[in-house]
Amino acid sequence: MDVREVKRILAEESGLFLEFGQLERELQDAIIARDWAAMDAVVAGLDVIGRRIVTVEQRRSEVVAEVRRAAGLPADATFGELASRVPEQERAELGRLHRSLQISVLRVRSITGGIDSYVRSSLRSADTVLGEVFPDQKGTIYSRRGGASRPDRRAMVLDRRL
Repeated sequence: MDVREVKRILAEESGLFLEFGQLERELQDAIIARDWAAMDAVVAGLDVIGRRIVTVEQRRSEVVAEVRRAAGLPADATFGELASRVPEQERAELGRLHRSLQISVLRVRSITGGIDSYVRSSLRSADTVLGEVFPDQKGTIYSRRGGASRPDRRAMVLDRRL
């Protein structure tokens, strides 16, 4: 059973997640600075790396499944069970690479969560301000016939005698 390919793929995927995280930091900076051109460029880069991650992830899944079969493990065996079947010197490196991948993924999740929180907070603040500036457009608006209608930001007649 040869786990060299598993180790190579784990290292490659971990590196891709590190690149993805760096681009997400740039995205966060562009959003905060409201630099839409930079944001578009970063999003394009994220898309490219995201596709590469998907390809490497699929390959990792295939290779790990092959190594499981070669080790005589069932398809649902954990990575730890697989690692326990490899020689001691390779087990330590395999574990280190697996942890490195997990840490890279956690960093990306953290950055993504920060961006999500910032954007949601900004949208909520803008919605609150717009609701105060245009009170006629918030909540449910009713038509002349009494049916609910969506606010569409068109002018409303308040006094027909003018």
